[in-house]
Amino acid sequence: MADEPTALRHTELRGLCAFWLKQCPEGGLPLATDMEPADLRRWLPNLLIMHVHPDGGFFYSYYGRSLARAFGENRLGQTLADLPQAVRDILREEYELVCRQRSPIHRIYTANFNGVRQTWERVVLPLSSDGEAIDKLLVAAYEL
Repeated sequence: MADEPTALRHTELRGLCAFWLKQCPEGGLPLATDMEPADLRRWLPNLLIMHVHPDGGFFYSYYGRSLARAFGENRLGQTLADLPQAVRDILREEYELVCRQRSPIHRIYTANFNGVRQTWERVVLPLSSDGEAIDKLLVAAYEL
């Protein structure tokens, strides 16, 4: 996926992936410190940032307002453990895969949110503070 942002259906996700790719040094991961909030302004309402703990835990350090509105709550400061089991398992597997493979993934999913059946596309992009360890995940989701 990292080499083919055009495989994404949503234009905003394609734009975010193209931006992420431009931030990648040769053979490495983008540094989280190289991405200013102003650079991400276009996508902020539909972004969340997951911090990756060395012990393998994940917690929300940013949760965009469009996502909070769409999913009925702001998860800022929460962990994956705060989610319902089925959702927690899917997200943990997805986030661990990105950390293991050191590359982005995306998926399209359909579910009921606040009683309304919706289809969303999301992408998970790894970030690093030191160029080696993945300590943040930049996640964006848009309704299709």
